[in-house]
Amino acid sequence: MNIIDIILDTIHDTWAMLPLLYITYCILEVFERKNTQDDKLFFGLQRLGPILGAIVGLIPQCGFSILAAMLFVQNNITLGTLVSVMIATSDEAIPILISNPKMYSSLLGILGLKLIIAILVGLFTDHVLFRKQKILRFEDMEEEDYDEDEYEEEENSGSSCPCCYPEYPLWISALLRSLKIYVFIFITSFVLTLLMECIGEKTLSMILLQDNLFQPIIAALFGFIPNCAATVVLTQLYAAGELSFGSLLAGLITNAGLGLIVMIRYEARKKDILRTISILFITGVIVGIGFMLL
Repeated sequence: MNIIDIILDTIHDTWAMLPLLYITYCILEVFERKNTQDDKLFFGLQRLGPILGAIVGLIPQCGFSILAAMLFVQNNITLGTLVSVMIATSDEAIPILISNPKMYSSLLGILGLKLIIAILVGLFTDHVLFRKQKILRFEDMEEEDYDEDEYEEEENSGSSCPCCYPEYPLWISALLRSLKIYVFIFITSFVLTLLMECIGEKTLSMILLQDNLFQPIIAALFGFIPNCAATVVLTQLYAAGELSFGSLLAGLITNAGLGLIVMIRYEARKKDILRTISILFITGVIVGIGFMLL
């Protein structure tokens, strides 16, 4: 099979995902552009902690992991709440799975499992690992004067998702996001097809450590890449049958969107960054290997 045939096969295998991706992103854009009461979310994260953090994290956008990281750096939420948001976050995996009807059962499993895991790990972090955390509660904070223009500029640059295009109308932003993710999907599918043609499916499976307990470990490390391409590659490998369900979960658990980058950017304590990375990695590996052994 030549390159042209591989390209045509890849287009044939992926083109149907594009309209479903567009519909999914249109719906997401509607919710993302609504004027929500941030104060209610902030107070809720302090009162309900990991429970609300896990629920919020399931919403497929990296903005909430960014928000949680900023609140943690400001000492407004606990480490357990932070990791619950990050574990529940799946970035672009959810829209991709929605665009593939064959993956709906896997989608429900991922959402349910990530919700439960995020809540349990978050509560375990706060009530067992680090019980003596003290946070600055919003009701105890004095209202400070601030420059409104400076605040808006910081909010737009710090908490907005780089994958979104709020400066454009909804339908254009949804189209751009769909095309961006489709390009990643197409490239991943093309490379996989090319590799299978060049080296054979059996050799490719060996390279990707299929049915090997080391695969969830590699997937968990790969998930730390702070880019939506990481979740696209993981999801496409799973859809192609080259990645186990446990390995997909491991990679999606460690993929915290841009949350870790924000922690580094806003100079969070090094021990807090290491604790967060360690909790995500250990959770991802245990869950991934656990599902492979089942």
